Amino acid sequence: MASSRLSPDLSTSDDDQPPSYSNCYNDHEDEGKAQSVLFDAASSTRRGCVGAVSLAFLLALLCLIPGIYISSTQPRVALLLPLSTKAHEILSLAINVVLTFCIDGVMFVHSVSLRWALYREGRLEYNTNIRLFTSAKQRGPNKWYSNLAAVIFLVLSYGASSVLFLEDQVDDYKDASPAELASGSTARQAARTNYISGPSLIVLGLALAGQTAISAWCLLSDPKAIPSWSSNPLNNALAAIHHGSIQHRPGRCMLSVHQRKQPSGQDVFPTEKQGNILQTQRIVQYILVLLWALAALAFAWSIAILVIALNMGTVYAAEKWIHGGLGWIPPDWCGRSLSFSWKPTFINCVRNVVPMMMSPHNNTHSSGWAEFSPFGEALICIIFVSALQGGQTIGLHCAELLVNVSRDETSWRQASIATDRNGSGTRLTVHPLLAVLSSWEAIVLFLAKAVLHWTMGQAVLASISHGEGPPDGHEWRPIGIQLEMIYPRLFVYALLAMALAAFATYLALRRPRGYQPATMGHLQTIADLVDDWRTDDQGRMWWGDKTRCVGADDDDEDVPLRHAGTSRYKEMVDPIVPDGRYS
Repeated sequence: MASSRLSPDLSTSDDDQPPSYSNCYNDHEDEGKAQSVLFDAASSTRRGCVGAVSLAFLLALLCLIPGIYISSTQPRVALLLPLSTKAHEILSLAINVVLTFCIDGVMFVHSVSLRWALYREGRLEYNTNIRLFTSAKQRGPNKWYSNLAAVIFLVLSYGASSVLFLEDQVDDYKDASPAELASGSTARQAARTNYISGPSLIVLGLALAGQTAISAWCLLSDPKAIPSWSSNPLNNALAAIHHGSIQHRPGRCMLSVHQRKQPSGQDVFPTEKQGNILQTQRIVQYILVLLWALAALAFAWSIAILVIALNMGTVYAAEKWIHGGLGWIPPDWCGRSLSFSWKPTFINCVRNVVPMMMSPHNNTHSSGWAEFSPFGEALICIIFVSALQGGQTIGLHCAELLVNVSRDETSWRQASIATDRNGSGTRLTVHPLLAVLSSWEAIVLFLAKAVLHWTMGQAVLASISHGEGPPDGHEWRPIGIQLEMIYPRLFVYALLAMALAAFATYLALRRPRGYQPATMGHLQTIADLVDDWRTDDQGRMWWGDKTRCVGADDDDEDVPLRHAGTSRYKEMVDPIVPDGRYS
């Protein structure tokens, strides 16, 4: 076999021996060598997961207790807060950031549990899987019904947070005279007060508690079922080798994940550009279709609200002319134009807002009694906004697959010795939080989750009425909750949705440069490419040409086949020979 020519039977040195040819060993010994190197169980990461679950449970209680109190003591199930509009917007963004951080921490437990559940069923191929749409057949926390519950809780979390704060409704033209309408003056100048919704707090608390329960189930069901809590693809490949599901296959030192079906032992020339993520998993194309469809729907939604707002403003202002006592409308009464102000605007007969009452009767008739109780209207509002947020939430979750696969590939490519021999080396042991903070893709996705959910919450603004009553003012007449769809904000959201789709497309189509074969987190491919799992005293290893290990001159053109692999010694690997034949 070709491999026998590449690696003569050289003795394996002790770990403290300086670099020499004796640090190479025969491919037939690879399985034993991998078994002799311990993988990282990442017990500290598990403790961090316990802390994340505990924090999420605490946040759930901090939502449930005030929510129950507000709902049981306030007539409109909402508590007045002395917040300005700007403070409300900043606080909402901060809550979305904290919520995203909390959910990502809790659901990391679920993703680790899924990885090893698939492993035990013999179905684990990649280090990263699309968590909520990949189910295990045996392990309860990762079965289809647990995933379905996790999806519902996730959507409700962001839906409830979007309507956590309610603004005061202001009658757009209630105090505007016909003269003010004709002059184009702003009819709505009053500062809006803010309320915090009790039902939204309750739903948010229940959603967090549900996700926490699923993650706690993962932690408590069978601690030994998860051999490693690490997210590092090399470490998890080593763990899989230890447990016997995969093994190193000689003769595949230059075969990437895109060539995983190619037979072993064939001569392969290095390629300078590798394949992309789209070519490795079929589900990636569906993710891209979903994200671009969501962006297109966001633009269509924005345009539809713009058209409705123009027509609604004209009709509403005309009614005020007639009700103002004139009984007729001047032919040039309306200075029709668009308003792209961030704030809800009512100028002349132009508005950038389309309201929608939670009581259906009030959407087609003059405002009257609310058809549902305040608590019922709040729940309808949460469900409706959650439905709007649902597509975006699922799209962001799907984009997470692309980000994590890209991170897995980056982790592997750090092993390359590089042409200038300045490769930094890759590590088997990396804390997941540090791995996220060092990844620009992960940071972009985290910000996208928080900002996109916040932007939709600002574009579909929930408000609550003061209510009306008889002249003596002794009876409160609830009108109910309404959603104000503001088209300038919807256009901002649509642009952000398009940016997310473009970001995901870039990750899916990006082709890594360099002769190092791509793995995209495919565990068997990693096991094939790594022939020495030992690391240096800093936990690093390098990948490159190891033809010197067979005793041949690296520049000798008569070498029939070359060999590439890994080493804990940077000096033992060389840059890949572009026109060399590898096997």
